[in-house]
Amino acid sequence: MASSSSDSQLQPRPADLLVDLRSDTVTVPTAEMREAMNAAPVGDDVFGEDESINALQERCAALTGHEAALFCPSGTMTNQIAIQVHTRPGDEVICDRLSHIYNYEGGGIARNSGASVRLLHGDRGRYRLEDMLANVNPADSHYARTSLVAVEDTCNKGGGSVWTWPN
Repeated sequence: MASSSSDSQLQPRPADLLVDLRSDTVTVPTAEMREAMNAAPVGDDVFGEDESINALQERCAALTGHEAALFCPSGTMTNQIAIQVHTRPGDEVICDRLSHIYNYEGGGIARNSGASVRLLHGDRGRYRLEDMLANVNPADSHYARTSLVAVEDTCNKGGGSVWTWPN
């Protein structure tokens, strides 16, 4: 497996960026953030004893008007849960060829959800609505059911590109 530094499709960091949105892994915590992490009460999350996580989940549920929320410690975990929820084995996921779920999640779409992938060739991870609609499979038993369209905002492999709407 190629390392991200040797990945020929990665976009270099533009010199004039105010905020680097290529990936959450390029974020460096401030001294205040590290202090807050160090002082945070922790416990076993399996037994529901992690006060920080419980408070975060309760706050997020309240903010979104839902009964409950689930903290996921990684974007990959969150993506894979979402794909599993929205697909069933044999379905097809539409995403851009630069998408994280296709390139950097270890084949999780196929392994975890049993779904196949239809790749679009957009601009730095962003594709046109017309291109997406043209790639949705017809309702025909000879085709995989298109059950999910992935829109990654931002696209790290696209240099942190951001979608603008309408597209």
